[in-house]
Amino acid sequence: MENSALLVLHYQNSVAHPDGVWGRNLYTQISKNNTYSNASAVLAQARSIVMPVIYVNVACRPGAPELPDALFGIVADVKNTEDCLSGSWGARPIDELAPENGDIQIDNFNSDAFQGTALDQILRARNINTVYLIGQVIEHVVGTTMKRAANSGYAAVLLEDCVGGYSDATRDAMLDILSGYGRILTSKQFKDLAHP
Repeated sequence: MENSALLVLHYQNSVAHPDGVWGRNLYTQISKNNTYSNASAVLAQARSIVMPVIYVNVACRPGAPELPDALFGIVADVKNTEDCLSGSWGARPIDELAPENGDIQIDNFNSDAFQGTALDQILRARNINTVYLIGQVIEHVVGTTMKRAANSGYAAVLLEDCVGGYSDATRDAMLDILSGYGRILTSKQFKDLAHP
């Protein structure tokens, strides 16, 4: 697992907490199947082998000048709420998966952890060639980031029991689609790789 990093995508209060702007509609679905406890176990395993852990969270400046006015759907919610202001409760990772000293935190403002961020530069500066992905939700940031990682030359590995989706049907469809961009593993398989 040399030259690997763990990406923790949008596991933040606005998305993954039952009181968050999106979490209030998503929490029941995305917290199914022990995704949060599996993600916590993966974080512990990654840290135990000193794998870089990189959090990417939706966070904007007041008024979201990073975003165009012509937005729709859930992306428009970023512009229409203060839940995702940099430094706000909504922009912070959920308590269960809180960052630790040495973890890297990146703000982004869309469904691609690479676009408009220093993620690629950070990975390349550390000679990372494999990224493991956990996060919420698979149809949004997780799927987009996995595709971008693969298209940028990284080996992308999705830990399927550490991600949720809008519905079981769309989550399953995305797992099928994303298998064309990289490997799909479980948190147990990650543990087995980390501690053979």
